[in-house]
Amino acid sequence: MFDHFRKGRKWFLVIVAGAVGTFTAVQAGYAQGGTWTTLALVSPSPTEGMTVGGIGQVIVGAYGFSGGYTNQTRLYNINTDSWSTGLAAPLPARAGAASGETTHGGFLYVIGGENSTGVLPDLQRYDPVMDMWTTLMSMNTPRAGAAAAVIDDGIFVIGGRQSTGGPCSGGPYLQTVEKYDIDTDTWSPAAQLPTPRSDLAAVARGGKIFVFGGCSSTGVTNEVDMYDPQTNTWTTGLANMPTKRASLAAGHSGDNVYAIGGTDGVLASNANEVYDVAHNTWSNNTPMTAGRQEAGVNSHAGKIYVVGGSTTFGTSTAANEVFKP
Repeated sequence: MFDHFRKGRKWFLVIVAGAVGTFTAVQAGYAQGGTWTTLALVSPSPTEGMTVGGIGQVIVGAYGFSGGYTNQTRLYNINTDSWSTGLAAPLPARAGAASGETTHGGFLYVIGGENSTGVLPDLQRYDPVMDMWTTLMSMNTPRAGAAAAVIDDGIFVIGGRQSTGGPCSGGPYLQTVEKYDIDTDTWSPAAQLPTPRSDLAAVARGGKIFVFGGCSSTGVTNEVDMYDPQTNTWTTGLANMPTKRASLAAGHSGDNVYAIGGTDGVLASNANEVYDVAHNTWSNNTPMTAGRQEAGVNSHAGKIYVVGGSTTFGTSTAANEVFKP
């Protein structure tokens, strides 16, 4: 039923789209600088810890913390550089749901998160074409600060924490990895993350999932690992990020992954470091205008949109910028 609905809907999305290996570690070098452009501020208010994802020319920012936990749905139109409001998301309000790319088939998925009552296992799906939310099967493990990436018809939710004080606020930190099967609305376990950590970033490239940084029991890390869903195994020992960071945004353009912003556990970073997937090497690129953490990210048409976030936990920003490598 899920598959039939999803395939049929793809034709509708096409109609409305116009409207709406061997790794060798080396030290970081220097890449040609890209450019940052300031866009319309996040509306209706500065927000951190949103779930952000792009569907066509629309970037959705759902839930988050904006002076308090919220269930707002914000819609940014890339073509017009403007914001509008969608249907409020189902309660409870939350922030810190699984970050990364959680869009598939024209839907945005919001997974887990935290609020004043604790961490959550909830799974919600938003349809920006119909402006409609649907509640789906919850995760097996409640958590906040996880990372997520999509491979084929599965969403992999990686790591996380069971504390509710924001990034690097304490454990227990988790190694848990769960796969959500979009077609059947079911969850299953996958091979555990090599190092328990939260507030990490994940990007899927070439059928693999790369995870970057995060918070662990020993502090903020620069660890990089790779998951292969075909063999259900992890590869460790990849080239570390030059700068240790958690609560960072990770976008992609071509074969490069851009690790942007984040925190060292105290201060927000404006770092923009580039990981060459094919060669397992790092280089530096043009930093963000100002440091921020807990920002949302969307990779679209070779550009990387970095949306909202905070300068320190609880101090939200409405910053909205796009990076063109």
